[in-house]
Amino acid sequence: MTAQQGNADLIADYLGEAHDYLEQLSRVLLQLAEADGNWPQERVVELFRSAHSLKGLSACFGFEKTNQVTHELENLLVLVRDGKVQPHPGLVKAMFAAIDMVSHLTAEIASGGHEHAETGVLLDALKGAAAAKAAPVAGLRTSGGEPARATSTPANGNAEANETVRVRMDRLDRMVNLTGELVITRSRLHLVTRQMRPLQRAGELFAAAAELQHGLQALECFAAVAGAHGPALLRLQEQLTTHAQLLHGGLGDLQGIGRVLRELDETTYDLDGAVGGIHEAVLQLRMVPLDSVFRRLQRVVRDTAEVVGKSVALEISGGDTQIDKRVADELINPLVHILRNAVDHGIEAPADRTAAGKPAQGTVRVSAFQRGSSVVIEVHDDGRGIDPQRLLAKAVEKGILTADEAAATSPAAAQRLIFAPGFSTAAAVTEVSGRGMGMDIVLATIKALRGSLDLESHVGSGSRFTIQLPPSMSILSSLLIEVRGTMFALPLTEVREIVELPRLRQHVVQGRPTIVVRDQPMPLVRLPATYRFPGEGLAGPEVEPQHAVLFGSGEMLLALAVDRLLGKEDLVLKPLCSELQRVPGLAGMAIRGDGRVTLILDPVGYAEHALGRRRVRPKVEEPEPCPTAT
Repeated sequence: MTAQQGNADLIADYLGEAHDYLEQLSRVLLQLAEADGNWPQERVVELFRSAHSLKGLSACFGFEKTNQVTHELENLLVLVRDGKVQPHPGLVKAMFAAIDMVSHLTAEIASGGHEHAETGVLLDALKGAAAAKAAPVAGLRTSGGEPARATSTPANGNAEANETVRVRMDRLDRMVNLTGELVITRSRLHLVTRQMRPLQRAGELFAAAAELQHGLQALECFAAVAGAHGPALLRLQEQLTTHAQLLHGGLGDLQGIGRVLRELDETTYDLDGAVGGIHEAVLQLRMVPLDSVFRRLQRVVRDTAEVVGKSVALEISGGDTQIDKRVADELINPLVHILRNAVDHGIEAPADRTAAGKPAQGTVRVSAFQRGSSVVIEVHDDGRGIDPQRLLAKAVEKGILTADEAAATSPAAAQRLIFAPGFSTAAAVTEVSGRGMGMDIVLATIKALRGSLDLESHVGSGSRFTIQLPPSMSILSSLLIEVRGTMFALPLTEVREIVELPRLRQHVVQGRPTIVVRDQPMPLVRLPATYRFPGEGLAGPEVEPQHAVLFGSGEMLLALAVDRLLGKEDLVLKPLCSELQRVPGLAGMAIRGDGRVTLILDPVGYAEHALGRRRVRPKVEEPEPCPTAT
């Protein structure tokens, strides 16, 4: 191991522990901030212990700025613990500022190994917060008895139950990639096994060769009494007999092939289970509970509500739902955007809520659950909802839509204007919103995670954002389809329904093909309308699409016409080659067991391209596998 690698490993160890202490500090301080200064002694000691441990850890690794900030935070907590300072809003803000600064310093260490942020102003603020109210406090609620002391014994008394080993993410990524290659190899073995199954008929052929030899012996007897034609028949009989003997001998060597193939089938079946188990176990190593994400959201709601002068309660459920660590990390910013918008734009001011017959305190609910192979996260607020007419007016004002287009836009489509880049209805730019950025970034991030984002909103009763994500970034549950002889894969998280086209009414609306499903019209998009396929233009009948795959939600459903449905399959996702990255509507590629490349469609992205730019036709052919890192 080089010195550089050793240093990287040490920093990784520091970061792992530092993140744990920061999460504990944030979680406990958030809970105490809601206690109106009535802080239980044992929780104060828990805060002190985390700050003290983080201070010692930073000192050991030589991170001076983190050490100074945690030292001042520890001093504040000592004063609170000893009853010399009453917890007050200014003190809480100072503590949160200290946690934020340490989080920022930790991010700097993660990116470059060094601290850069200026901490002088914060250190002065922390010292000032301690001096602001230095009166002894008689009413500090305690749990009775001695203050809790630090202990290395886990809370449940079972040290072995909580044993963990920290593993760097890049090592986990390599393991996931290697097991992904193992899955591909398993698929190839399945294919080879299926191709060898005809050899099981070797026994039948051996019996047929024996019958052939008996027939040739009869031909020899017939040649002996055939007169003038006898010599010719004998020569033919000798030639056929030679070939029959070779055939019989060769098939004799294959007499045991049936048993071998049965053993191969059994071995493949056992390997299938073992590889599946290994791959699942490796993927589970990267899975974390969503609670690690949700805990950070409490602070977002609290701080945003304080800035905009509203009273908002956050209710969370489903925090034990598991998701890939990389997905969880990427999910934080989208959820922060959605929650800030819910508090700032969705929840009404207390007086307005009271006038509307609602409780003065608004509620935002965040819930997570498993739906099939997908993870679903819902964010629901009981606020004013999204007014489609107000959005349409703003869209016309900004020149996004014409007046005629706005008049023809459905309420659901109008509400989805909030995802348009640069779109905002805020009257002024504030600390929270109004810059015209946010929800478009949310949608782009969710799509980059191969997920979907649905919106349901009702004026006066609130809005619900539904995020559906794959649990893993390396395996894609897919629906395989065929169009013009080319196979594509669709992420199952995007598929809403499959319908048979011949049974549906089809129309042309404003020059676009449209189908009607249960009295709901929706655009019908076809890959050949924008992509050029191998062999296109050659003579021959075209196959009429038999099915349509529906995706989207509510009134924003779209249908993709397909020639054939080929079934479901879990694919190991690979990045697109540089030649294909410019093709709109493609999300990635996968190498299947037979070595063929399957292109993975982004159905929403393709539909947006197809509906917005009909007849722009980049060429799509089945490429050779691209070199990809494993």
